[in-house]
Amino acid sequence: MALAAAGPAEVVRAAQKDDYYRGGLRSAAGGALHSLAGAKRWLECRREVELLSDVAYFGLTTFAGYQTLGEEYVGVIQVDPSRSRVPSRLRRGVLVTLHTVLPYLLDKALLHLELELQADADGARPSQGSLALGGRGRSGARHWVRRHVAALTEQQKRTLLRAASVLRQGLGCLQRLHVAWFYIRGAFYHLAKRLTGVTYEPHGRESHFQKLHVYAVSGGTQTLHGHAMRPPVLLGVHHPVVRHQDGVPSLQGEVPSPEARVPAALSLT
Repeated sequence: MALAAAGPAEVVRAAQKDDYYRGGLRSAAGGALHSLAGAKRWLECRREVELLSDVAYFGLTTFAGYQTLGEEYVGVIQVDPSRSRVPSRLRRGVLVTLHTVLPYLLDKALLHLELELQADADGARPSQGSLALGGRGRSGARHWVRRHVAALTEQQKRTLLRAASVLRQGLGCLQRLHVAWFYIRGAFYHLAKRLTGVTYEPHGRESHFQKLHVYAVSGGTQTLHGHAMRPPVLLGVHHPVVRHQDGVPSLQGEVPSPEARVPAALSLT
C-alpha cells in the first residue's frame, strides 16, 4: 500500500533548497571560468556554464539514483506513477533532460531565430562581439537558420518573428501558470515532473521503502549499506549547511535553517 504523497510545503522547501545549491554550483563554475578565461569569455559562455552546472547537479543526484540535497533536507524521495517504486533510469534521464536541457535549447533556438529575423529586417547582421550571439556567429546551427530565413518572404519573416517572440514569452507564462496550479492542486511543482509522472513521498517511515536503499543519517552522506550517498563533487556545496547545523557561521547569503536558531542543550552535571 502506497504512502501518502509528500505535502506541498515539503515539495516547495525541497525545490527552494535545490535552487539555492544550484545557484552556488553555478556561481562556483562561473567564477572558475572567469578566473581562467577572463570576463569576455565568461559573458559569452555564461548560459552554457549554468546548463552544465544544472546537468552536473541533477546528473550526480537524480539521474544517478540519489536524493538531491533539497530532497534529503526535507526527507522525501522521488517515486514513479505507481508510487511504490523509484523512477527507472530512463524516466530519471528524461526528467533531467526536460528540466535542464530542453528549456535551454528552446530558449537558445528562439533567441537565435529572433536575432536572425530582426537582423534581416534591419538589413544588418549582429556583430561578432554581440553578447547575444556569444562570438559563435559562424556555427553550423546558425548558418542553417540563416539559410532558411533567407528563403522566406517578408510577410513570412514578420509573422515568424511575432510567433517566436510570443512563444518565448509564453514559455515563461506557462511555467508561472504551472506553479500557480501547483499551489491550487499541490501535485507537481515542476513541469518536467508532471510530464514524467514523478512525485514525492516521505521515506524511512514504512518497511516497503527499504528496497529503495536511500537512507538519511547524521551528516547525510551514507546509505544503509555504507556506500557513498552523495558524489564527492557535491560535498562542497553541502558543506555550508553541515557547518551551519553544527553551530559554525554559514556563508554569506545563506538562509538560516530553523534548527540553527535553537540553543544547544545544556549538558547535565
